[in-house]
Order: sequence, then C-alpha cells, then structure tokens
Amino acid sequence: MFVPVNDYYLEKEKVTEQVVVLGGGLAGCEIALHLSREGKEVQLVEMRTELAPDANIRHRPILLKEIETSKIRVHTGYKGLRVTEEGVVCADANGEEQLVPGTTVICALGQQARRKDVEELIDSAPYVAQIGDCVSASTITAAIYQGYHAALDI
Repeated sequence: MFVPVNDYYLEKEKVTEQVVVLGGGLAGCEIALHLSREGKEVQLVEMRTELAPDANIRHRPILLKEIETSKIRVHTGYKGLRVTEEGVVCADANGEEQLVPGTTVICALGQQARRKDVEELIDSAPYVAQIGDCVSASTITAAIYQGYHAALDI
C-alpha cells in the first residue's frame, strides 16, 4: 500500500501495522510520530543526515526529542530507490542496497505548489492574494505570516 502523506486521512483505514515513512522533513516526522502513537511499527527514511530541517526553530528540538524517545526506527543517509511488496529498497551512505521492511509506505517527499488550482480561482473575486502552498510548498508558519501581510495590503 502506497499513500501520499497529504492523502493519509482519506486512506488511514488501509494503513497496515508496519509502516515506512519516506521523507524525514517536518511532514514525514509528524506522520511518523502520529502512526507510532497509534501503535504502528514505524520506520522513517531520510536521505539527509538530519531530520526536520524545515521545522520551526522552537518546535524542532521538541519534535526530535519525541522521535528519539519513541519506538520509531530512523534511517538517515538512506536514499529510497524503489518500493516493493516487502518495503522500500534504499541505498545507504556507502551506496549499498538495504531493505527497510514495511507493508505500507507513506510518501512525504516532494511537496509542490498547486498552481492549477490557483489559475482556476484567480478571477473569482475582485482581489485574490496568492499565499502559502499555492505559491511554493512550505510550512504553516510561513502561510500565516504571508496571510497576515496579504490582509494588511488590502
């Protein structure tokens, strides 16, 4: 079973007990913690050497401590190569293939702006401000900041 992180709540009943989360950014770390708290066996795969570099500076230490004290198995320096029925085949730091086992894979990689939706709505009101993920994938903190400033511009 393969589920994009943004679709998790639409398909959560299909998520099995052994989960591999691909992507150790903020979204990947948060879904990994959520699944771990639900009692699932979670493995978190990140190709960089650190987790959640995109997290808020005040939130990140708390997030990392929670991951450290949870039962999540973290694989940093692992690059996902392919998804199989047994899990995710990754290349480790030495370039050797390693299988990270799991029967569900949550993909928390490559968030993109939803420009198509913006283009459909751009003429729907006298004034439309483009903020948040419609401009570029980012964090809720950035979207709130942008929304605040867009409201000041009216």
